[in-house]
Amino acid sequence: MDPTNVDSAQTRIAPPQPPMRLHLPIHQALWTYVLMGINILIWGAMTLLGGSQNTVILVLFGAKVNELIVAGQYWRLLTACFIHIGIVHLAFNVYALYAFGRQVESRFGPRRFLALYLVSGLCGSVLSFLGSDALSAGASGAIFGLVGATITYYARYRQEFGESGRKQLINLLIVAGYNLIWGLIQPGIDNWGHIGGLVGGLALGWAYCPLYRVAVSPETGLPAVLDRWQPRRGWLVSAAMITLLFVLVVIGVQIRG
Repeated sequence: MDPTNVDSAQTRIAPPQPPMRLHLPIHQALWTYVLMGINILIWGAMTLLGGSQNTVILVLFGAKVNELIVAGQYWRLLTACFIHIGIVHLAFNVYALYAFGRQVESRFGPRRFLALYLVSGLCGSVLSFLGSDALSAGASGAIFGLVGATITYYARYRQEFGESGRKQLINLLIVAGYNLIWGLIQPGIDNWGHIGGLVGGLALGWAYCPLYRVAVSPETGLPAVLDRWQPRRGWLVSAAMITLLFVLVVIGVQIRG
């Protein structure tokens, strides 16, 4: 028998090699825990000075009060994101921040995560300023922003992640929808802030979403999944969103003034 033919036959019947499994780039969560600590410390200080449900203390620490914002205290749109009214409010938001914050920060990285959290919180505060007269506070707008960014992430990679990714996406949509409906039914919930944070998170999630590409790792020389996200798109969308928020605040001041 011709040895060449034997080699060819062996080549044809050789079992296929299993596909290489590559891991996604993961960042170590940092700002999630820092933000949790800040929220807890501020609540503790409020409790010591008179109680986190005391209106005077809430105003002192920077809750969203429309009349004061119209008077020029625009910083309340940000400080309100770090104030919580009562232990239950704090516990719920800290748990939600722990659950969603670690996931977003590990995928998006610490800088994108922090920008997403703060700008989403501002989106929630601005929409609350426009749509609600009530004093309000809490990290819910920022947390809804994290939910929105996670929805965008799994929508972007639903095919690559297969059935588990599609299940994650459906679960996130259910969580967001349930909480928005609950906010409409339950009195005392600032649903405008939730909607603003969610919309901001969806937009920033698209702008900040990792762009995975398989390439040779410069560290190991082996194939790896790398994040080829382009910062330019993120900063352009962020600048456009902040500009829009500024315009909305000016309009709100004119209407309420």
